[in-house]
Amino acid sequence: MLKYLGEPTITFAEFPDEISLIWNLSNCPCHCEGCSEPELQTDAGDLLTDTVLVEAVKKNPGITLIGFMGGDADVPELVELLKWIKKNYPALKVGMYSGRDFLDLDLLNLLDYYKIGRWIMPQGPSDSWCKQVCGPLNFPNSNQLMFKRSGNKFVNITDKFRRKPLNNLERQIIK
Repeated sequence: MLKYLGEPTITFAEFPDEISLIWNLSNCPCHCEGCSEPELQTDAGDLLTDTVLVEAVKKNPGITLIGFMGGDADVPELVELLKWIKKNYPALKVGMYSGRDFLDLDLLNLLDYYKIGRWIMPQGPSDSWCKQVCGPLNFPNSNQLMFKRSGNKFVNITDKFRRKPLNNLERQIIK
């Protein structure tokens, strides 16, 4: 059984180049130490059904992707929901943020985007975080990875989340 907390939200940052309708799924089994969203570890929220999903899609024209934050608690149910989305909304992409450190083959065949990796809380002073294997996708040494479907392959696009520093500002200055 898939449950979601709160209302789905529209984001532009979770999946690159997509307008995403995001669902926060509860009952996460990963229980990462220092979890950034511990409320998602509880068995709480409303049941996510195809009827609920249809209403949310109707209210949000222009989306290009339906995304799930979590879903690890009930992969078979998520597989069925993803099949239903692919059948009823073939123009929409689907993506998932998983707290697991591996790709689930049952999901891989149905997803267009797939983020894996448990949350590791940064420790110590913030200037040391860039050297640690931790944090979100935009951290230089994040353990998390984002993959995007390209034909029959998945390509690692984690670097799309990382901002490149400007080393030479001379060209940007108007004199």
